[in-house]
Amino acid sequence: MNVQKLMKEAQRAQRKVAEAQERLATLEVEGSAGGGLVTATVTGEGALVKVAIDPGAIDPEDPTLLEDLIVAAVKDAQRQAKEVHEREMGSAMGGLGGMPGLF
Repeated sequence: MNVQKLMKEAQRAQRKVAEAQERLATLEVEGSAGGGLVTATVTGEGALVKVAIDPGAIDPEDPTLLEDLIVAAVKDAQRQAKEVHEREMGSAMGGLGGMPGLF
């Protein structure tokens, strides 16, 4: 393969990666637990930005349940964000993902 052509492909892939990273930074993904009693919103990069708790999830006699629901909702949102992240970055990288040392 021509080195110049390879360099152009690498530059194009870098631009696509940068564009995907910008989309992921503004994208929000929501996860939930307890049948929607607790929802968590994270960015496409997995950063937590919001937690919403339905009043029905609040049991003063069992605060551990609410704690567990919050953790589960955050994990669900982060799992979904990771899937989106992998799809976006895989698409941006195209066929260059298997070429070590490019990124």
